[in-house]
Amino acid sequence: MAHVSVVIPAYNGTSRYLDQAIRSVLAQSYADHEIIVVDDASTDRTDALVQTIPQVRYVRHTRNAGQAAARNTGGRLAQSPFLAFLDQDDLWEPTFLEKTLAILEAATGAALVHCDGYQVNEHNEILEYDAAMKHQRSITQLLRGGHDAATSGSLFRKTWFDSVGGYDAGLSIWEDIDLAIRLYGPERFIHLPQPMYRHRLYGHNASRDIPSLRALDGRRRFLDKHASACRPGTPEGEALSNDWAIYYADLGKHHLQAHAPQEARQAFRFALRHQPLNVKTWSRLLRSYFV
Repeated sequence: MAHVSVVIPAYNGTSRYLDQAIRSVLAQSYADHEIIVVDDASTDRTDALVQTIPQVRYVRHTRNAGQAAARNTGGRLAQSPFLAFLDQDDLWEPTFLEKTLAILEAATGAALVHCDGYQVNEHNEILEYDAAMKHQRSITQLLRGGHDAATSGSLFRKTWFDSVGGYDAGLSIWEDIDLAIRLYGPERFIHLPQPMYRHRLYGHNASRDIPSLRALDGRRRFLDKHASACRPGTPEGEALSNDWAIYYADLGKHHLQAHAPQEARQAFRFALRHQPLNVKTWSRLLRSYFV
């Protein structure tokens, strides 16, 4: 039995760098691992691509269920005591497993080790350094102690992953943040301040100025799920109110772009309930009367 199970969720991987992700695992300095690719009902020849690499275990969903569900499938199939997830767009530095495993094995009470990374473009050219400790005024940060434990930049102890039920497949976005919140606790997270993974930005995942309705619905579900942990009058409560203001402002922008001024005005009014002095939201509300 391998000591580490590496799960790669895949969808139409022939055009989205799946082969490079797999090769970055095969190039690891720590070799006692297995690779499980979970094909989330691709419509291209992802199966043919994976089957040319004999070191990979391939499984396929009969219907598309999303990345969280694909990761959970891989997690259930994994038999190793340690578990890592690598998105098909992303890459590991050659010593990712070696360094994170040495830390997690020694810290027997820890749930995960996570590291810094790089944002790269389609050609794997570095765009910026991505530090994994962030202290923004958002419940996405406050509820996990500032630990931005990126999916592709974390190594999990499988017993901890299993104990919280894995990823919430009902969330269309931020399922990785949700998992980290449910795992977070004193001395459970260890941060390795070294850039050990590369997250690729390209075309459709680089632009987030006006989110899609799917993304907005995922954010609403996430905020509803964690609202009970954010009591009024606490920093978490203030952060939740701010997050709702951002959500409704983005929803209003979406409706403006879709030429739905009445829906936009309603969203902007909800945003102003949470941030009544936000000049940009007031400006957009006024603009909605002239489109």
